[in-house]
Amino acid sequence: MKKFYLLIILLMISGSLKSQNKSLFFPRDQHCYLGGFSEFYKDFHKILIEKKIKPCENKKEFFTALVLIKPDNSIEVLDSESAVNNKCSFEIAKEVMRNMNKWITAKIDGQEKPTIARIMFYMDDLFENYKEGYTVSKNINDSYYGKDFPGGMNSFRKEVLRRTDTSNFYFRGKGILKAETTFTINEKGELEDLAITKSSGLKEFDDMLLESIRKTIKKDIWTPAKLHDIKIKSRFRLPFSVDVDRTD
Repeated sequence: MKKFYLLIILLMISGSLKSQNKSLFFPRDQHCYLGGFSEFYKDFHKILIEKKIKPCENKKEFFTALVLIKPDNSIEVLDSESAVNNKCSFEIAKEVMRNMNKWITAKIDGQEKPTIARIMFYMDDLFENYKEGYTVSKNINDSYYGKDFPGGMNSFRKEVLRRTDTSNFYFRGKGILKAETTFTINEKGELEDLAITKSSGLKEFDDMLLESIRKTIKKDIWTPAKLHDIKIKSRFRLPFSVDVDRTD
């Protein structure tokens, strides 16, 4: 399942953020911090200790920071619903991250662009509980789909494709229909934000694929991911390909 498990995040982005800030999200295949996230959390912990910052009273705050990284490598920690709901972690993150200097600007089409990185914090892990090499993702129990899919995401994909009937489509010659979808499983194990991110080029097929995903997810219970027993949202990227060989 981990092979297809893209990213676990708490997607709490307010509508005002979307309308006020048109920056792209940080590319998934690039690092926003020199040395990656293990180095980021190591530096974060070091600054916490050096500045003698006090931990939050609520030890179970889980916060996703939206960090705007600018072409001059400066940053801005943006307001969001997650920030409002986790005020203590938000203020600590702002104070610490302004003292961090290993930010990397994203390159898009060969040019440095302002982008928003999403960085997860379970702040209690970064004080006396911090361990060398720590990242949030190492402490997350993956989301998984019901008892009927022991093969994980591969089995889920096969079930979706089984429900995707291409017999009514006309094709000439051999080929492969490819599409990529993304979706979120929320804290209740419910489907959210289902979308086609790479179209097959055939809208009818794309629509059928989305409907097949909805029906498959309704077939059983999807257990949400957990971080220290806190249920969190999970985001998945799921590619599909279907061989076609029709000449009639």
